[in-house]
Amino acid sequence: MTAKLLRRFYPVIFITVVVVITTSLLTLTDSFTMVEIEAQQDQQTLEMLEGIFPEASFYNLEDDSKYEVGYAFYAKGMGWGGNMVILVGLEDKETIKGIIVVSQYETPSYWNLLVKSNFFDQLNGLKIEDCKLKHPYIEGLGQVEGVTGATVSSRAVVDIVREAALEKIESIK
Repeated sequence: MTAKLLRRFYPVIFITVVVVITTSLLTLTDSFTMVEIEAQQDQQTLEMLEGIFPEASFYNLEDDSKYEVGYAFYAKGMGWGGNMVILVGLEDKETIKGIIVVSQYETPSYWNLLVKSNFFDQLNGLKIEDCKLKHPYIEGLGQVEGVTGATVSSRAVVDIVREAALEKIESIK
């Protein structure tokens, strides 16, 4: 009777063992590759920061002689096509030093309008409170010229940067 029972449940036992072994191997592989992926992301972040802060040196947290050249953080928000991630560099608590769009899902033809027009350069040196799109009929609303045809993407970038910068400055104070 037990031989019949064993034959009957053998496929279930076999599949269960295969699934357990496969899951264990995948978990082990994931832990090894995650370390490598994080190291690559750290290196990419450092390269982007060097683009925004070319004069910066990176110090160990225990080093008391560090010289602060600004602040940097990732800003996340929604664009027309989905989530955007932007690396924002601030000179001080009021001024944008530069930005780098890390990821976005905007329509390529509209996004290319922003890139070709040097839209992002307008934010360099801009006060955070002035980081708003200009309005054609309201004077003094903002200092950033939107790009015709890519207005939604223009507004998304400006809003994401401004809102994240204001939030970050509040946490620094």
